Amino acid sequence: MVANNNNSYEVIVVGGSSAGLSAALTLGRTMRHTLVLDGGAPRNKPAGHAHNLFTRDGTPPAELLRIAREQLVPYETVKLQEGYVTTATKTDSGFLLTTQDGVQYATKKVILATGVKDDLADIPGLQELWGSRVIHCPYCHGWEVRHQPVCVIANGEAAEHYGITLSNWHNDITFLTQGESTISTATFDKFKEKGYQVKTAAIASLEKSGSGVKVKLEDGEELTAGAVYYRPEKLRFHNSLAEQLGCDISPDGVVTVGAAFDTTVPGVFAAGDLTHPGLHQLYMAAMGGHLAGTNANRQLTQEAW
Repeated sequence: MVANNNNSYEVIVVGGSSAGLSAALTLGRTMRHTLVLDGGAPRNKPAGHAHNLFTRDGTPPAELLRIAREQLVPYETVKLQEGYVTTATKTDSGFLLTTQDGVQYATKKVILATGVKDDLADIPGLQELWGSRVIHCPYCHGWEVRHQPVCVIANGEAAEHYGITLSNWHNDITFLTQGESTISTATFDKFKEKGYQVKTAAIASLEKSGSGVKVKLEDGEELTAGAVYYRPEKLRFHNSLAEQLGCDISPDGVVTVGAAFDTTVPGVFAAGDLTHPGLHQLYMAAMGGHLAGTNANRQLTQEAW
């Protein structure tokens, strides 16, 4: 199906989670003809609750999205639609987006808010426990397991970073290096002083154990922890839209954006996790979405003027 007048918009937001819906709210309030195309796979879907979100601490992620969608209802110029965008191209008048169902949409501006996927290590049980008992961010989940013994899957500088950061939440920490330790001598000595342990045996499996986690190592040792901290070494985009449009990708593997959350391609904005190598917080994503929406509207207003 080729784009027609019914499939033409001023702005299309690709991605309907925190960044995308925040952008849509801003665009709705500026009366821009906006479409949000959402593939329906938010990164925080496995998490039971979202934290560090002003006025909404402890709210389930799905409930946050429900509230956000509900609050878009009064804005008649905004349309929400399920759809997974697979291709994006530049045209003389803007951009053409095509979904996996072959439907095409034309737009003057694009906001990429598609987030990232966690590239998890191949450890039995990790995928099943990810986001619940295997966590990556103490600011998001540390309070819930405060003062409990925890394991940390990390080595080298990553272990040092976690050791310092987690010291405010935990006294009993065991580092799982998954092979020979590359932790510096100075850091290892500090860990010993703090009473932290370092295990080099590979993890055989992670399993639920009461309200915590049982960690089985390949040397036969078993550990029980309130939670396991783990940060994936790699994050992946959900699609190649940024590359297809020619957006610059930074050495950190994220889309390069300016202060206005504009990419290196005129008319294309990006917000949310795909623009940050770290600081993957809901409020950061929502802030980026708002700024992207604000500046997409500003460009449209200037062009019309």
